[in-house]
Amino acid sequence: MLGRFLFFISNAFGLSNTFLKGNRLRSILSVMGIAIGIFCIVAVLTFAGSMEKNVKKNLETLGLNVIFIEKWPWGFGSGEYKWWDYLSRPEAGMNDYKLFKQRYSDLVIKEVAYQCSVSGITVKRNNQSTTKAKIFGITEGYVRMNGFVLQEGRMFTLQEENSGRNLVIMGAKVAEELFPGESPVGKILKIKGMKSVIIGVFEMQGSMMNQQADAGLYVPITYMRNFSSIGNGMGSSRIVVQGYPERGIEELEAEVTKIMRSIRMLKPSEKNNFALNKMTMFSNQLDSTFVTIDIVSWVLGLFSLIVGMFGIANIMFVSVKERTPIIGVQKALGAKNSFILIQFLYESIVLSIIGGAIGILLAWLVSISVAGNLDFPIHFDANSFLTGISLSMFTGIIAGLLPAIRASKLDPVEAIRS
Repeated sequence: MLGRFLFFISNAFGLSNTFLKGNRLRSILSVMGIAIGIFCIVAVLTFAGSMEKNVKKNLETLGLNVIFIEKWPWGFGSGEYKWWDYLSRPEAGMNDYKLFKQRYSDLVIKEVAYQCSVSGITVKRNNQSTTKAKIFGITEGYVRMNGFVLQEGRMFTLQEENSGRNLVIMGAKVAEELFPGESPVGKILKIKGMKSVIIGVFEMQGSMMNQQADAGLYVPITYMRNFSSIGNGMGSSRIVVQGYPERGIEELEAEVTKIMRSIRMLKPSEKNNFALNKMTMFSNQLDSTFVTIDIVSWVLGLFSLIVGMFGIANIMFVSVKERTPIIGVQKALGAKNSFILIQFLYESIVLSIIGGAIGILLAWLVSISVAGNLDFPIHFDANSFLTGISLSMFTGIIAGLLPAIRASKLDPVEAIRS
């Protein structure tokens, strides 16, 4: 029984392959529509998935158990952004930071750091200058919390931070711009006309989330006073609080709120005059954004796939029309309806799978090109391949089902006469 079934299937497939090879141009044209549709779906899903993974990886670098104490809340969510209420709030200043350091409990809070930044300051090295670099005034613990790694040189010490030494650590991008092909460590840089000694260079972060870090210059917070009045609204300033991974973000938020309300001497009836921004806010917003991107990519890709499906169905109907006399002869010689059905269904599926494979290959080549030229990691995994093949196979079945049923139900006498 099994032998007869395999013989039946092999004969049907053999005839289908013969007809496919005999109509190569038609087969190629049918394949291209599916290839474009599968390419659209796989490429968009791959790039959207890669972007999501890269962004979340960057968020995890700092850690989701981190809270930023700032004047302005991040503008996420569907509610109205009441900027007029936040305008009168005080900045998170150095005095707030010092008091926070004195009052926090190390049972809930792992580390506290301070960071302020300012843009548009002229940075010079001999005859070269740039105003693109962003100046970051930081405390010594800020680098540890962000997971930055030194490419060369060293970090400034707590004593150097307190004394306001004229030291600077460069981001990789600005180091390449001002010191192409040479090490900047030990050399002099002028920031707003003030000589600053370069003591280190951070490794390239290379991601969308950390592009500012690559173009940044990092100086001790006390040295930053020479370039900006910290906490006066010129630029931005924040207290960064890191909790323990095993403790919940809610416990950390409650502890930070309690300390900040006592520092600002707020009455129980008064609202908070500070914002607690969390990485989880950004992560949640990204989740909903990427769900929308996935839906849009599926809709656009499916439209392309439907066009390809109609193309294959049209070709299969033409093929049935052309091969009607042959179908009649096959039936006259004893071929069953299922034999004819399998022939045409097989042809449709083969065409779709070939088109799907071409679309997947194109998406893979494009992803390699983008990853190489834009320094953007692309995650082309087995799911992308399986999704493309499964969709192309399903499309082939849908596109070839009706023509195959029509061919299998032809009357042999009328088919031979036609």
